[in-house]
Amino acid sequence: MTATALMPPFDATTQATLLVDEITAALVNARIYEPTHPRVQNSLAAVRTTVRRLAEETGADPVCIATADGMVVFQQRPLLGASIGAARLIDQLQQWGAGGIAFGAAFETSELAEFFAAMAARPQPGTDFTHLNATLTTRNCRHVSLLAPFVQGGGEAGDDAAMPMPGTVKVGLRFYQAVIDLLQNVTVSVCRGGRIDFAPVQTQAEQLLKQLDDKDEPLLGLARQDQYDAFTFGHSVRVAVLSMNFARALTDDRDLLIRIGTAALLHDVGKSLIPFEILHSTQILSEEERRQMNRHAELGAECLLCHDDSDPLAIAAAFGHHRAPDGSGYPRTVHDHETDVVTDIVKICDVFEALTAARPYKQPMSPIRAYRVMLAMGDKLNRRLLRRFIEVNGVYPIGQLVELDDGGVAMVRAQGASPLQPKVVLLDSEHDQDLVEAEPQILDLADVACAGARAILRELTPDQARECLDRAGER
Repeated sequence: MTATALMPPFDATTQATLLVDEITAALVNARIYEPTHPRVQNSLAAVRTTVRRLAEETGADPVCIATADGMVVFQQRPLLGASIGAARLIDQLQQWGAGGIAFGAAFETSELAEFFAAMAARPQPGTDFTHLNATLTTRNCRHVSLLAPFVQGGGEAGDDAAMPMPGTVKVGLRFYQAVIDLLQNVTVSVCRGGRIDFAPVQTQAEQLLKQLDDKDEPLLGLARQDQYDAFTFGHSVRVAVLSMNFARALTDDRDLLIRIGTAALLHDVGKSLIPFEILHSTQILSEEERRQMNRHAELGAECLLCHDDSDPLAIAAAFGHHRAPDGSGYPRTVHDHETDVVTDIVKICDVFEALTAARPYKQPMSPIRAYRVMLAMGDKLNRRLLRRFIEVNGVYPIGQLVELDDGGVAMVRAQGASPLQPKVVLLDSEHDQDLVEAEPQILDLADVACAGARAILRELTPDQARECLDRAGER
């Protein structure tokens, strides 16, 4: 009797988000390598495979990825996760005056290579997407083209645009886009043997802190998006948000908090030097591939050590975020090497994010289950800091979707007096405002008036959460 691997159920939103992620990766690879380089070719092949699957499963031909007001849109739905990592794609489309990309289902990889090469060039004065499309036609690229821009109330962009999400979510989204774009530039520089400009990284860490100080719950909510990770940029941003939010409960030293945020943003910089096919493998890694993957910690530390203006805390976090207090983990050293508190903070947030985020090879884990796994790790994590992290992050972290015992669905917006009774905002009531409002009505489940009628029944599964957020975005 043989076991057969089961394909995950098809979800158009997830696949479209994956497609945008792959387009972003292809754009970054195209900036680093020659068109014939295997990494560029592999990126193009991944885009082709995902487009064809979307076309087959949805019946769409062409498959249209549109943009509207800084958001990426597919089938009239904004893709929040995709939009976070797509700042460079959105910017290049805007340079050409375009509203998106249309992929005919019959396109070949060679056409995609021509498309990216043409799109990467800066448009000449007086030219726009129509000129680029005409150029592509002369190069036998007939199945990939740019779309006309979306006009509010006027359609266009393959009739694929939708109302953008207003309010504070848009502000948080655009901030995320800026941070992701910064990390893309860091990756390109490292891969080309260039230097890292630390000033912009420190500036983004300072802006992160400012938004957290302003009690920007949508920022923490965006940190729970589980489906964007081109080159692990999204992972690094989420770890930085979690680390700075946690560290604020431990110290009020703003300079130190900014240094912690900078260290968290750069903790995985060594992954820029790991082969792309290993970094994004959907298969179990071989022993040799695992050895190469594990080298990212020492490679990151070596990279940062080459800069005179690098922060020792960032070097320590890059080197030690996979080492345990008992000395196990990697990289191995011939002498005792105790991790500092900042590295322990980054490691706890790194593990929590890895458990609760989606990966090509796994589904996201609920926060409560992640806490159980982390507590079971024993001395692999700093236990005193871990207990404090759970207190600060909450049994139901900000951004978590939960079902209430009266049947309502809510998003956690803040921690309450009791760890089991956070402050939430309802998502599915005509009388309550949802996550896209600038000033939603907060419901404190610890309040006497709410305690009897509204208590948390259970967490929503990732699929249920996605469906709920889609419904909220449609209203």
